[in-house]
Amino acid sequence: MLGYISYLKDFKQEKTDSIIQKLKNYYNTADPSQVSSWKTLIEDIKQSKKLSLINDNCIISIEYSLPLNGMALDIMFCGNNIEGVKQCFIIESKQWNDNYINNAKFSKYREQGYELHPQIQVSRHKNCFSNYLDIGKDYVVVPLVFIRNCTQRGIINLVSKNPDIQSQKIEIFNNIDYILGLISNSLISNSIKIEELENATFEPSKNIIDSMSSIVTREEPFILTSEQESVLKQIEEAFKQGKKIIRITGAAGSGKTAILLNYYVELLNRRSSGEDIRPIFISGAQNTAFYRSQYPEVEQSFSYSYSLDRMVAKTKGNLYYLLMDEAQHNQEGIITRMIERNANIVLCYDVSQVINANNSIKELNEIEKRQDFISIELKDSIRFNGSQVAEKNIRNYLKGNHSIEKDSKFDFEIFDNFDDFQSKIFETIKTQPDLSFAVTGLLSDDAANFTIEGNPNSKLFTKWGNKTECEWLPYIREKNYLNKYNGNLWVGTWWMPGLDVDYVAIIVGADACLTKEGIKAVPEHAKHYRMMVSIAQALNFPEDLITEKKIFGKVSVDYVRSSQNIINYINKDAKQKEIFVNLFSKLLRNNYYIMMTRGRKGCFIYFTDRKGD
Repeated sequence: MLGYISYLKDFKQEKTDSIIQKLKNYYNTADPSQVSSWKTLIEDIKQSKKLSLINDNCIISIEYSLPLNGMALDIMFCGNNIEGVKQCFIIESKQWNDNYINNAKFSKYREQGYELHPQIQVSRHKNCFSNYLDIGKDYVVVPLVFIRNCTQRGIINLVSKNPDIQSQKIEIFNNIDYILGLISNSLISNSIKIEELENATFEPSKNIIDSMSSIVTREEPFILTSEQESVLKQIEEAFKQGKKIIRITGAAGSGKTAILLNYYVELLNRRSSGEDIRPIFISGAQNTAFYRSQYPEVEQSFSYSYSLDRMVAKTKGNLYYLLMDEAQHNQEGIITRMIERNANIVLCYDVSQVINANNSIKELNEIEKRQDFISIELKDSIRFNGSQVAEKNIRNYLKGNHSIEKDSKFDFEIFDNFDDFQSKIFETIKTQPDLSFAVTGLLSDDAANFTIEGNPNSKLFTKWGNKTECEWLPYIREKNYLNKYNGNLWVGTWWMPGLDVDYVAIIVGADACLTKEGIKAVPEHAKHYRMMVSIAQALNFPEDLITEKKIFGKVSVDYVRSSQNIINYINKDAKQKEIFVNLFSKLLRNNYYIMMTRGRKGCFIYFTDRKGD
């Protein structure tokens, strides 16, 4: 594990600047504000009158790195309690005042414009330490929050803003003396060696394994067909024959994610039975937040790929099995680094589902040339109600081939009249109330034209905001559409992670027009800000087009303003605009492909702009 780790007696003697330098060596990308926070926290602890009450043999750690998703503990104290049991206090530290707390918006997730609530953050730290470290089961873990500059009223306000009821029980203090006093009363001795903490590795606990096993046996999308069972056996055989990188490929709805999850559970059980292997499931950037919201008891089992450098030991990579869904969305270089560490890798990726110009397709193409690479194809598609032409029709239509093959098993209809589109949706729901139905669309400038916000004839509404897809998907699965929201239908988020429904209705707004050549992007009316920025970066547009903004003291890309800069730039150069629009159209087509292939029985599409059809 990374971070500063020391016996307390040595910490007391070591100068703050020396500790800071060690932390900067570990975290060489730390910005000045982070370094300043470290210094303030270290000085607070060193100057506390209660520090001398804690047993000198206890261990203190600063920025102790956990093996999941970039987690690091601000402060950790470890030792033995009065019963001789190993115990650690993990403390999430913030230097917030009341005004900051009053004005900040808090969330269960890290995202632009929102702060991850510190009680939620430290509860996840506890869960990770207890349930995902090989040493975790031996410790009693106590999470606390330290808010340095706020009053008791500020603390009460902060707790009230926590969207997670369970973590509201975690205590928050604004006095470091009180926290260190609590620790001194609990940690009366220490038998823990620093090496135990330094060498701790990723290992899901037994209760995590049981919960994951329950998910794959009760959730319909993850229950395997006979073909998928066969692929599982092929994966095992390929590894036995010396293959190190296995790709699972197949059409939308063929069950690639189901195979990865089931294989993950199988590997967890093998690990639990004594086999020295370390499986990690990387659920893909598009799906991770959704899976975590749906399965909170195992939320940290769904990992982001950027954590792999910390999770996979450089000297023991051969013990790791990395199961990577949506691998095309990885940052370039991550998979190659895992191969260099000799990890065993199972990948699922699809070039037709690339939605950003910054992707790993080039890297994946090189990996396919390796002798230890093998691809296993799924030939059946369980999603499209047994149809053999549904996906073909969708692909063709997006590419401009509008001759649709007749299909009695999959209802594929195109509308250019909104009233007809809406009538078909409600007619289908009324006549088949037991089926799931999702209405979705990409958010473009004309969103109000097909929702009740701006169209008196509409029965559709949008609810864009803070991770609302995690609320929308349970709403879809409940199938109670006509009895909720006054009978209006909620138009869901565009990327639809984990969506698998009977019918899907897609609204193609002003962000694209349908031509004889297929879908063509219209940058001036699109709100795919991240996508447009990624394209500009991939095409090496001038760096000053990408601007930044500061929210709650944190600097990030201003995607809205940057996109407008990009639009202004390409509108001055017809050739540059053509290149930009061509790449944008390709990625946008992939977006719509993802959306249109979510339905099992049918797909209805409404185009607001059809040219040359």
